[in-house]
Amino acid sequence: MTKKEIAGVIESKAAEYGFKMRETSAGWMSEQTDNTFARVEIFARDNSEKTRWEDRKIWLDIEAAGSICRMGGNTTPEELLKAADEIARAAKFTGEINTMGLSYIETF
Repeated sequence: MTKKEIAGVIESKAAEYGFKMRETSAGWMSEQTDNTFARVEIFARDNSEKTRWEDRKIWLDIEAAGSICRMGGNTTPEELLKAADEIARAAKFTGEINTMGLSYIETF
């Protein structure tokens, strides 16, 4: 796959789980607002075993990670349920991305 195709897969899967992604220097990250409870970050990691330096080609594996980005204070039961739902969706999204085995090659 190409990086552009991978971006399309990530954006499509993110939408399925109710997230909107934006590209960063390290990969992609879910957009954050004042009402966001979970963050999903997707990284392109160098795979040194598959990289062919002599051919000037870097193999990049896609890895997703999630985190809780806001909690605390006097949270209402409704806010807790909303947070639980968002955290569950983030966990399922990161799990699905990680099981897809996405990767691409970049030439330099």
